[in-house]
Amino acid sequence: MSFFKRIFGGGSFDDDVAEGDRHFAAAELEDARIAYERALERKKGASPEAIARCEERVAACLDGMAERRIAEAERLRDEGHLDLAETELRNAMDTASSPELVKRARRMLEVLEREDARQKAEVPDEISDDDRWALLAGSWGPDQMDEYDAYGEPFRDALLALHDGRVKEARATLEALLEGDEEDACFLWLEVARARILDEDYAAAEPALRELLERVDAEDSADVVLSAYAELAGLRDRQNDEEGAIAELSAAMQAIPDDPRPFFIMGRYLRSKGHADEAADVLEAAVPLLSEDRPDTAFLEELGLAKLEAGEDEDAAAYLDRVLAQYVQLRRLDFPPGTAVARAKLYEKAGKLEKAADLYRGLANGSDRANHLVYYREAARVLLELELEEEARRMLTRALALAEDDPEARAAIEAQLTELE
Repeated sequence: MSFFKRIFGGGSFDDDVAEGDRHFAAAELEDARIAYERALERKKGASPEAIARCEERVAACLDGMAERRIAEAERLRDEGHLDLAETELRNAMDTASSPELVKRARRMLEVLEREDARQKAEVPDEISDDDRWALLAGSWGPDQMDEYDAYGEPFRDALLALHDGRVKEARATLEALLEGDEEDACFLWLEVARARILDEDYAAAEPALRELLERVDAEDSADVVLSAYAELAGLRDRQNDEEGAIAELSAAMQAIPDDPRPFFIMGRYLRSKGHADEAADVLEAAVPLLSEDRPDTAFLEELGLAKLEAGEDEDAAAYLDRVLAQYVQLRRLDFPPGTAVARAKLYEKAGKLEKAADLYRGLANGSDRANHLVYYREAARVLLELELEEEARRMLTRALALAEDDPEARAAIEAQLTELE
């Protein structure tokens, strides 16, 4: 066929079939498919046998193209590119004419989905002692750092042991350091108190915390003051003394009144005790203390959750959206789970199921690996409500890979997948 005939639509059924045959013989399947489909548009007057052969050739081209995509997916899988392999298999499913080939691609896709889900749910290797020490030291002020440096390697080993769960060993070292420097020690009292708490010696922990508060300057060491009052509140709470815990947190608010963190801890404690209205009031009172340029997202999340539990959905959505907007602005799409789950529930309540599903899918790919199974199932549930069965199948397939140790969940997921079949 001449160039002008191809451009301006000239030619006949037989011409297009002949062109398709040439491309087909050369394994140029996409060009062949186009030629055969163009022929079918001009089938008037053609014999039934010729039309049937042309239709069979279109199906053969589609299946051949799908086979190539499947082969490419296998190559990408072997090279470890699971996401790219999944894309090829999805394209193969969309392209294939044969139901058997679609089924084959789907089965391969399900295997890849399960493998990808397992990989994303794997817990990263533990960090080194040096990295852990750097994380601990990053929260200390200059005076605190100077004091801890003076205690040398024994102090470093004791703190790492404490975080490793070797409590008695760590406590013994810290107590010995305190005994040798009791008159001048200041911040060491905090670490000794924490060791006593972890050793469940609560009666001995409180005097250490009180001693710390006597020696430390609240204005220069707000972090330490806040930690001490939070530990004291925890001691009161262990004794089921809710009023006593609130009193300790109130003391923290008075000690560092221009710091929003005591309000945050108070609000979180009140919400945990079922006082959502009071929690929201406390937190909202501290909003003016937040940075205007980049407010603390944990604070905004806590306020959003308090508003949600208080039944103030509109205010809850506004605060939660501020958290999500800040993450998007920083190009961080691994949203805080508390914010994302709460916002998804609000979206679902408002009938915005697509947005709810997007948040659950994002969580299933995020760093909260312990709850990936939950997020996959929630995403599938919402997607089924949207009648997006193929995408729901994908979420359920991934969930199934993570449900090996949960027979009840596994049985429920398998039943859902069977129903989708």
